[in-house]
Amino acid sequence: MKFKKTISFILILILLGIVSRGIDTYSAKFLDARYQRQNGVIIGTEEIYLENGQDAILLIHGLTANPNSVREMADYLYQRGYTVYAPVIKGHGTSVFDLEKTNYLDWRKSAEDAYYKLAKNHKKIYVVGTSLGGLLSLDIASNHEVSGLIVVNTPMEINSDLIELLPLIYLVSPYNIRGLFSLEELPIATELKLYDTLPLKSVAQLKSYLEFVKPQLKKINSPIFVVQSSKDDIVKPESAMIILNNVNSSVKEALILEDSTHINIVNKEKELLKQRSYKFLKGISNF
Repeated sequence: MKFKKTISFILILILLGIVSRGIDTYSAKFLDARYQRQNGVIIGTEEIYLENGQDAILLIHGLTANPNSVREMADYLYQRGYTVYAPVIKGHGTSVFDLEKTNYLDWRKSAEDAYYKLAKNHKKIYVVGTSLGGLLSLDIASNHEVSGLIVVNTPMEINSDLIELLPLIYLVSPYNIRGLFSLEELPIATELKLYDTLPLKSVAQLKSYLEFVKPQLKKINSPIFVVQSSKDDIVKPESAMIILNNVNSSVKEALILEDSTHINIVNKEKELLKQRSYKFLKGISNF
C-alpha cells in the first residue's frame, strides 16, 4: 500500500513538472513573439559602429541585452573623439531561443572577432563592458593587447542562493520569465529592448564562464576602471574587489554607484559614470 502511494506521489510530481515546463515554455514563446523584427533581427538592436579617430573603443553589452543598451555611452564617447564599435554578441538581438542555443565559447568568439575587426585599423583599443560584457572584456584583456578597460557590474559571484540548484530547477522551469529585473525596472528593460526571458541554460553558461575568467585575471596588466552598483540584485558587489585584487594592473580605479541596480543606472549616476569613464580614458591615453 505504501509502495503504491509512493509511486502515485512520484507520478503526480512528474505530471506537475511536465505541466510547469509547458506553461513556462509557452510564456517564453508568447513574450518572445512581441518584439518587432526585420529579417529576424529585433528592430533597434543592431550593432553600432561609429568611426571617429585613431583610438578605438570596443563596447560590449550584457546577457539578454544588445547594443541598444549601451548606445548612450557609445554616442558619448564617439562625440569625444573615439571610434566606437558595439557588436551583437551571438544569441542576442534576435530571439531568446537563439540565446539558449549558444554557449560562452560563442560569446567569446563574437567579442574576439570584434576586437580583431578594430585591430585592423586601430593601434590603441580600449574595451568597455557591462555584466557579461565585462567578463568578455576581462577575457580579451587577458589574451590580447588592450590599452585600458572599463568593466561595469561584472559578475565574479552571482547574487542568488539558487544558483547551485539550476539543474533541478531546469527540470520544471527552463526559463526565468522577466528573470533579470524587478517590476520597478520593467520600463528601463523595455526601453533597452532586453529579452523578457532568461534561459537557465544561459545562466549555467554564465556561471561556467566566470569560473573560466577568474584564473585569467592575474594575466591582466592593462589600466582598469571597475564600476559596481551597490544595489545590484544579480551580481554580488564584492565582485568588484575580486577583480581589483587579482589583476596585475599598475593603474586601478573604482567607482561605486550607490543608488543604482544591475540594469538601472539612475540618471545622476549615469552622468557620473560617463564622465568618470572619459576622465579615466584620457588619463591613461599616454600610458
